[in-house]
Amino acid sequence: MTPVALLVVFCAVMSAVALGRVLRAEPRDPVDVGTAQVVVGITLGTVLWVGSAESWLTSIVGIVVGVLGLAAVCLGVATIVRYWDDDTGRERARCDQDRPSR
Repeated sequence: MTPVALLVVFCAVMSAVALGRVLRAEPRDPVDVGTAQVVVGITLGTVLWVGSAESWLTSIVGIVVGVLGLAAVCLGVATIVRYWDDDTGRERARCDQDRPSR
């Protein structure tokens, strides 16, 4: 296995962790959602890299993976920038923690 393939495995594990944390969070923080999108986009970029280095992907599949990865990174960065100073999600989480459970 090449070092680039190991990078793909590492990125895939980090994507699974990021998506799992976002899906399990009760009040989802938009910054966390954007971060998960960026991590998934980076994973798709590494898949494109190893796929082109090892000749596993056809040109059409490589273009699709590249466009999806770039779109995920751009959407994630836009989400992070948009909600960086917005404390509504964090305030909701803090209020839910302060509220007594029934």
